[in-house]
Amino acid sequence: MIVLPTLQRRIRGEFLRIVVIFGVLGLLLVGAIFVAGRVPTLLVSMNYDSIAWGREMETAMNALRFPQQYPEKGAEQWRGQFESALGKARANVTEAGEPRVLDALQASWARFQAGLESGRDVDDAFKDLRMAVAELVKVNEQGMLDRLRRSALIRDATVLGAACLFVLGTLLAVFMADGISGKVSHPLRRAAEVLKARPRLGTILHLPPPQTLEVRILFDELGRLWSRLSELDALNLGSLAAEKSKLEAILESAEDAILVLDESMRVAHLSVRMSAILNVGAEGGDLNWRDLPTTGPNYMALRELLNANLQGKRDIVLQVDGEERTFSARRRELVTPSGKPIGQIFLLSDVTEGRRREGLRSEMMDWISHELKTPMQSLCLAADLLDRRKGGFDHEVGLLVETVYEDAARLRILAHQFLDIARMAPGALRLDLQPVNPGRMLERWLRPFELLAREQGIVLNVHSSRDIPDVPLDADRFAWVVSNLVSNAVRASTSGDEVSVRLELHGGALRLDVEDQGAGLPPSVQARLFEPFSHGRAAGTREGLVGLGLAISRSIVEAHGGVIGYAARSPRGSRFTVSIPVHPEEKNADQT
Repeated sequence: MIVLPTLQRRIRGEFLRIVVIFGVLGLLLVGAIFVAGRVPTLLVSMNYDSIAWGREMETAMNALRFPQQYPEKGAEQWRGQFESALGKARANVTEAGEPRVLDALQASWARFQAGLESGRDVDDAFKDLRMAVAELVKVNEQGMLDRLRRSALIRDATVLGAACLFVLGTLLAVFMADGISGKVSHPLRRAAEVLKARPRLGTILHLPPPQTLEVRILFDELGRLWSRLSELDALNLGSLAAEKSKLEAILESAEDAILVLDESMRVAHLSVRMSAILNVGAEGGDLNWRDLPTTGPNYMALRELLNANLQGKRDIVLQVDGEERTFSARRRELVTPSGKPIGQIFLLSDVTEGRRREGLRSEMMDWISHELKTPMQSLCLAADLLDRRKGGFDHEVGLLVETVYEDAARLRILAHQFLDIARMAPGALRLDLQPVNPGRMLERWLRPFELLAREQGIVLNVHSSRDIPDVPLDADRFAWVVSNLVSNAVRASTSGDEVSVRLELHGGALRLDVEDQGAGLPPSVQARLFEPFSHGRAAGTREGLVGLGLAISRSIVEAHGGVIGYAARSPRGSRFTVSIPVHPEEKNADQT
């Protein structure tokens, strides 16, 4: 505060130094203007360019008139040089009379070329052309001299005016220095006196009215800081403690074991579940994670896993209450709203029961698959014997026998595939790809549904393109997809409805469309149509149409590199579309 009364003198001194520097720079500027005034201006340079192009035209016309003296170029090259120089001169007009001279030059050039071609009046045309070029050079030389004289006068007047203005500006700056320093220092001195009185936080800070923009900005910022200090003073530290306790309660209510580290790897929070896993008490919350004092069997394993390299989820087996349990570890980075990292949080989820249920489910699927083999063998043997003797049955019974035979074969295949289907995951199905013509096989695949559709009064229309080539398919699996989609369409239909099955090439892919005229599917079912076990019921049908079958179909189609989709028909009905590439990428026939 003692130095504030001298602020005015210090500002005046600094300002006078600036004036001195300004004077020196001004003198340098005057000298630069004086030197620059001696240099030809842009227009003078343009006059000089026009003179140079006139000399080029003179050389070109001499070469055209006396070609034996200029053998370095041909006539066409000299003519091109003349016309190029003439075009540049037209684009570089600087004098008032120059357009007239250029027009006369253009006319003389035309007469000269005509004389060269006809061989008449060449000398007269050459003389006129030479005079026109000389006139162009003369006009630009005279303009250049006039402009140099005017430039000198302007230069001298500019230098004199700049010197006068500089002297006046310097004097004005000196007189303004004291006034400006007073306007800056007086409000600051008054503000210092106000703050020296130590006003109470929360009251209004009465600052003097600022007289400059800079002081106004300074006082506004000072007022905001004063308000912020008042808010912090009014803040109850007890409420901060309550909020901290609330946050800790929220973290403790989570099912996961939680470890929070700051940017220096110090433990910011250690949940009760994490403390039990690490076998440490509350004192672990004020130490570095790498130096955490623990003799528990899990600490070293966790310290190796819980670091900045942890990406996604990782499983780890830990000892908890004397038994081994499986945990899934995850890491999240903590950042400020501006994106600056301030720490990281690690979460451990106990997935022991989930892994156990997955193992039990796998064992159950193995058992079911094994138990299905024996009855399937007996059923398939009986169906095979009936199929061999179907010649002794009438037509409808023969169709029933064929249906039983085909369904038994599909059940046998389904029994072998049951484990793959139950464990559906990307790439889980194993394909046996063989060249198959689906156009010729379609009738065989749909044969079991012909009698069923006829008995229910449903019209089954089949359209198969004749130009379908052989396609690498797992015929048994693809037949399952066709049967599932057609079966769903028949079940969704009522007597008098029509079910259409269309197989064709479309955009380099094998496309299968199955359409019905049923009630369709509600939007809530469409959203999860191809998910496993997402059973739904379409209005007007007796049983769910969107359960495991469509999920299996999607797995089979995607294993072939294709896609399956659904679209509602207008005004009612459904359309399922399967698209499989005709020439897919090379795949191993036993690919998973």
